[in-house]
Formats: sequence, C-alpha cells, structure tokens
Amino acid sequence: MKLQWLGHACFAITLSDGRVIVTDPYDDSVGYPPLHVRADIVLSSHDHFDHNYFAAVAGEPEIINKPGVYARGGATITGVASFHDEVRGAKRGDNVIFAVQDGDMKLVHLGDLGHQPDTDAQKAILRDVDVLLIPIGGTFTLTTAEALELIKTYKPRAAVAMHYRNKYCHFTVADCAEFVAATHAQTLPNAVTLSKGALEGCYVMEI
Repeated sequence: MKLQWLGHACFAITLSDGRVIVTDPYDDSVGYPPLHVRADIVLSSHDHFDHNYFAAVAGEPEIINKPGVYARGGATITGVASFHDEVRGAKRGDNVIFAVQDGDMKLVHLGDLGHQPDTDAQKAILRDVDVLLIPIGGTFTLTTAEALELIKTYKPRAAVAMHYRNKYCHFTVADCAEFVAATHAQTLPNAVTLSKGALEGCYVMEI
C-alpha cells in the first residue's frame, strides 16, 4: 500500500493490486494546488465542498459516500456512520469513517469527525489500526486535544495529521504546532510506502 497526501483531508491510496483510492477531494477554494489525480474509487466522508469535489478526479471512479461494507478485489472498504460535530450532526451533519483493509494493512480515514467515538461500530473500526488519518484543526472537526485523546484511547500504530491550517489552507482552524509538540511527530515525505509495523508514532506529511 502507498499513501500520498494531496492536501486537507485528501489522500491517494494505492492498493497492492495497483488500484487507486482517493479520499475527500477538495475544490480550488480551499487553497491547495488544484487536484490532478486519477482514481478507481473515491471515498467521500460527507457532502461539503472541501470533501466532495469529484470533478477533480479523473478516470470515472466509483464514488463511495455511504456507510457499508464494500469488497473490491483483494481489499475491503468499510464505512461507519458518525457525525461532523459534537451534537450528533445538528451543526454540520453526518460523517462517514472509512477503513481500508488491504492484505494485513488497515488504514482508517476519519473524515471530518467532530466527536469521540461513542457507538460499538465506531469503536470497533478503530481497533488494530496500522495508519490513522486524523483531523486535528478543530472548529469543524476534532481539536488537537481531542485528537490526542482519541489516539491515546485507540492506540493506532501510526497517526497522520490532516485538516489543519498551513501555508495553503487558511481556514479558521489550528495549525499542527500543538500536535507536533505534544506527540514529537516526525515529518514524512509527501508519498510513502506502507507496510506492517513500518510506521509507529505520530506524523505530519510534507505537501
């Protein structure tokens, strides 16, 4: 499995059979360079402009944006319902947590999760995670402190920060400084090859 951060909550995940999954594609207003990516599958955690800009993804991909279990070749994608805020969606609506299981690797993308997991399904999907892609910026998602609490509770082998303010994204969200200071997060290249046990701890990725 390969992982590339394209910005915000958008990643390209290349499976062992060569198929590409893109998560949460954003539109040009977010501030990152325009997306130029091809995919076989797009995962969209919720229907907001910075997570559902499908027009930016070439290749006529299958769009998965609902909870469920989807077997695709040798991989299994599982989506679990959650919320975009701490009041069960009253502020910002629903969110889908997606897990991608490819061989012995389990990667979980939290989307714009805005609360601590509180259902059996949400807790189950966070068990035995190799790589957790976690929002840390607050305002629209978990705050950095809440993200750290989730990491402490579920103990993913590796946690990669996303959805925070940086030189491209100027949303009213926190930057990654607190996350890095609290976790001693290391910096990963923009694209990495993932294998079981290769990453341990917390990370930010270059963009």
